[in-house]
Amino acid sequence: MLNIGTQNAGDYDAWVKFNGKSGRWAIKGTDGQDQEITPGSFVADLDNIKTGWLLFAAGQAPNRVWDERLDSPSLQPTPNHKRGFSLRLFSNASFNGVVELSSSSMHLCAAINELYEAYSAGKAANSGKLPVVKFTGVTPQKDKHGTNYKPSFVIEKWVTRPNELETQYEQSAASPSATTPAPAAQASSVSEF
Repeated sequence: MLNIGTQNAGDYDAWVKFNGKSGRWAIKGTDGQDQEITPGSFVADLDNIKTGWLLFAAGQAPNRVWDERLDSPSLQPTPNHKRGFSLRLFSNASFNGVVELSSSSMHLCAAINELYEAYSAGKAANSGKLPVVKFTGVTPQKDKHGTNYKPSFVIEKWVTRPNELETQYEQSAASPSATTPAPAAQASSVSEF
């Protein structure tokens, strides 16, 4: 299981968001506004997932403190920081390239934990490859905040790391604990996404 939380990073990929209140996905449109999408299949860079403490405040860039290792959570910086993750996804069809999915949402974190467990179970048989993940829908979840939605994912197959995922986040000096990227397998662009 992942210890999911937040971190600070320097440069960012474009982003994709999952809204747990509505069960909908969005990316930033060319006009700067959220553009609703329904993702299909995408490559998930679970080799380089980050976990840590996140603080999302209106009108501010996220404050994220990454864990040094997935199995060793860092100390909570403030009581307002929540456990979360950052995961790079690639799909030309769904996202127009590489995007970052980052959240501390309870239900999205649970779905990413389940996806990570499936990835861990299949990793040895698919050395040097990344999973192609399909978003299959949402499940309503009743909790203290009312009804929210948990996304469902399945691993469809495994592919060689796409060239597009070769570029890693540039880490700021304030974030020395960021994970080291996994070595790349033979890279080749995966045009079907």
